[in-house]
Amino acid sequence: MAENPKLLVVDDEEVVCQACRRIFSRQGFDVETTCDAREGLAWAKQKKYRIILLDIKMPNMDGIQFLESLREKDPEVPVLIITGYPSIPNAAAAMRLGASDYVTKPFTSEEITRAVQRVLATRPEPVEAAAAAEPAPAEVGPVEQVLFWHESWFRLEADGSACVGVVLSGLHRANRIAIRLPRIGEVVYQGLPMASVAAGDAPPVLVPAPISGVVVAVNESLPQHPSRLATDPCGEGWLACVCTTRYEEELKNCRPRQVLLVNANPRSAEEQAKRLMALGCQVQTLSDRDAVSAALNDVEGRVLILDAVSWGDGGPELVGLINSRAPGLRVVVVAAQDAALETAYRKKKIFYYAVEPFADSEIADILAAAFRVQEPPKPERPKGPSEPISTIAITNRQGHKVQLMAGPGLLWRNEGLGYEIGQKLLAMMFPVVITPGEANLTPANILKTAGACDRVLVLLARDSGLLPGGLARHSKPEFAVESGDAASKITTLAVQPDAVGGIAGLDARTRSALADHIVREMASY
Repeated sequence: MAENPKLLVVDDEEVVCQACRRIFSRQGFDVETTCDAREGLAWAKQKKYRIILLDIKMPNMDGIQFLESLREKDPEVPVLIITGYPSIPNAAAAMRLGASDYVTKPFTSEEITRAVQRVLATRPEPVEAAAAAEPAPAEVGPVEQVLFWHESWFRLEADGSACVGVVLSGLHRANRIAIRLPRIGEVVYQGLPMASVAAGDAPPVLVPAPISGVVVAVNESLPQHPSRLATDPCGEGWLACVCTTRYEEELKNCRPRQVLLVNANPRSAEEQAKRLMALGCQVQTLSDRDAVSAALNDVEGRVLILDAVSWGDGGPELVGLINSRAPGLRVVVVAAQDAALETAYRKKKIFYYAVEPFADSEIADILAAAFRVQEPPKPERPKGPSEPISTIAITNRQGHKVQLMAGPGLLWRNEGLGYEIGQKLLAMMFPVVITPGEANLTPANILKTAGACDRVLVLLARDSGLLPGGLARHSKPEFAVESGDAASKITTLAVQPDAVGGIAGLDARTRSALADHIVREMASY
């Protein structure tokens, strides 16, 4: 078996080393870290690393001295500089010594992952290493690993990346399907659009990312064979592969689609289970009353599908038992044409009565409805006219003063994104200061604000070539900025505008996910 690629982190801050270990171990790297530059240099000269992440400012030996000594031994290994104080002299020296790129502290998981992927894309593995690591032919992973965020799914692969896709309803009825895939290198965020699918003459449906990360591959054959998205959405219809960046944090928002398949006919049960698994479901087949009774002890998050043909006259009675034992369980009855017992079934508590849904692929639509997440009721919004918001400020739990400055017309106190951000911050028990009016987003004023804060986020509606509601984060300052300048505290959050150039037209789910990511930025710094 081929070894995982090695990654070395040399930084005198233990928190940076541990953060990189957490991020890149999940992505399939063997990560080694050290806070001692001299120890790191000795390792770098003795071992073969796929890439080295190197801090500039360290005691005893700085990053420039490290690079000078390393290049005498190994002129080829890629080096990514990580620094809190980018400057022209350091940048020039690092690039002269073969550093590939740099990221500034504090960095996000997405920023450091994207930088590493960008460097590795320009530095192919040596031929012998690439041959040793050549993967086996791709296989569809075990369906028990498929997890859903609403209609979007992901499955962890052996190399630590996540294969992502979507199970959409209605595609089996479309005479044509058009698909827009994300770009390689694009950062996607859980709940925000990563792809779009247009079925027939209907407007495109935005596909949310099921998990955050950096896109490292896309299914290039899918636009030429779009029917795979309907017939095999969790197999050949996959959309992209992503290096996950917030796996542990976001996993709690995802869930499997677990189906109790009640079918007394082994042959048809096998066929139905195969189709359900192709749609990403975990299937437990129950062929007799005792098995059904035992399964009813744990039904949380599950959907029950009962094959009426295989149960004959005893089917309605069995549904009655299921209703009494598990009144909250969603029951789907699958029947044949002109079934005599339809009325008897409809007198019971059932979620849906379907006629041969496996034959015409209606089962995908039924699953979408049965597993639809029930959103909690929204709190009543304040009555009266709303007003624009120029800034939202908090002091987070790290004691840092963080201020969000908004472009004209983007945030409103009692509605839309501004209202949701405010409510989510209050729910986290932060003291929130909201300043009404239009923000003055001149460079001078933004720098002045940054001088009085620990972090400034500038929210803009700006075209980045993404789908509406997509988010592009920019925090790398220009090298022309002197070390320690307030500009290093500024991060721009550029939201892809809607059709009319703003964000008011974004759907509620996208807007809520966008608010979550902005709040996380403010709270986690």
